[in-house]
Amino acid sequence: MIKRISFLLVIGSFFGCHKNQQKAGCGTQVCTDIFASVGIHFTDKNGNAIVVNNFTAVDQRTHLSVLPAHPVTGIDNVGYYVVTDDSVRSQLSTEGDDILVSATDSSTNQTKTVTLKLSGGCNCHVDKVSGVDTVAFD
Repeated sequence: MIKRISFLLVIGSFFGCHKNQQKAGCGTQVCTDIFASVGIHFTDKNGNAIVVNNFTAVDQRTHLSVLPAHPVTGIDNVGYYVVTDDSVRSQLSTEGDDILVSATDSSTNQTKTVTLKLSGGCNCHVDKVSGVDTVAFD
C-alpha cells in the first residue's frame, strides 16, 4: 500500500510540473502611474535648439513608426522632439528595438539620422537602452 501511494505521488509530481504551462502575457508586476516618454534634442553647430522637418522614428524590427499620436508643442520645447511614449509601448520589444530617427534642419535642408535602442513591451514604461540625447547639425 505504501509503495502504491509513493508511486502515485511520483506520477502526480510529473503532471504537476509547470514546464509546459503557457505563461500569461507579461505576468504581473507593480508599475507606477507616471506616463513616460523618450525624446531627442536637435541643435545647430553652435548648440542652439532648432526646428526640424520630416521628423521620423521607425522601428527597424517591425518597420512601423513609433511616434506618439500627439507631438510635444510649445515655445519651451523648441528643438526637443518626442521619439515615443507609453502610448505605443506595446509595439516595442521588452529587450529593446533599434529605432531609426531622422530629421531635416529646416534652414539648411541637411538630414541627420541616428539609431536609438528603445524598450517597451512587458516593461512598465518605454525607456532608452542606448543612443544619443542630442543631434547636432553641421
